[in-house]
Order: sequence, then structure tokens, then C-alpha cells
Amino acid sequence: MSPWLPTFHALLVGAWIGIVLIEALFERALRGQGRDKELLLARLHWKVDKVVELPLLIAVVVSGAKLLQGVPLDGLLRAKLACAALAVFANLYCIWLVKLRLKMAEAGAWELFAMIDRRQHVVGAVVLAALLAAAGLGLYRLT
Repeated sequence: MSPWLPTFHALLVGAWIGIVLIEALFERALRGQGRDKELLLARLHWKVDKVVELPLLIAVVVSGAKLLQGVPLDGLLRAKLACAALAVFANLYCIWLVKLRLKMAEAGAWELFAMIDRRQHVVGAVVLAALLAAAGLGLYRLT
């Protein structure tokens, strides 16, 4: 394993957490501000997911898998991997919800937009909690 890989992986995870927090901020700023702002929000969130978040998520999975090569799986590492897997799969579902929400906004289906929006925010909270738990367990392992 390359000596820089753990640091690179940690930076990628930090960037992923950062982008999730930034998305939460612009969701909070634009949500409920009228249809034009919600359409802007849906477009912006989809663009960030497609261009930044999904590539980060993939890079985290790939670097994490490389870090696991030849490492014995103890209980703490299994817990970290469970949290990380939850974060990955919840984030993939959330990205799909963001895309679906955009389709509803562009179609003017605002009731469906609102329903998907609520689900996306619940799943987004799961992503953040699972990410923070995985990162915390990873940091704890280092001590």
C-alpha cells in the first residue's frame, strides 16, 4: 500500500463531508423561497451531485477498498465499514432523489416535488450521520 493512500482517503472523506454540509446550507437558503428558487435549488443540487459529490463518493469507495487489502477485519473496522456502507448506499439513493426532485420541479409537479424533497432531506441526514460515524471510527482507530 502506498504511504500516501490513508491521507488521500481521509482528504476525500473530508471533502465528501464538506460537500454534504454545503448542500445542506444551500438547501436551507433556497428551500421554501418560492417556485423559482426551488427550481434553482433543484438544478443546483443536481449539478453539484453529478459533478462533485458522485465522483467524490466513487473515489472514497475505491481508496477505501485499496486500504482494506490485507487488513484483518476486527470489530471496530467492521463497525466503520457498516457505517461507511450505509453512507454510500444512502447517498446513492439521495442522489437519485435529487434527480427525481429536479424532474418534478421542471414538470411543475410541486406536490410530488414536496414529497420527494422531504424524503431527500431525511435520507440526506442519514448520509451525514453515517459519514460522521464512519469518519469518527476511522479516527478512533488511529489512536
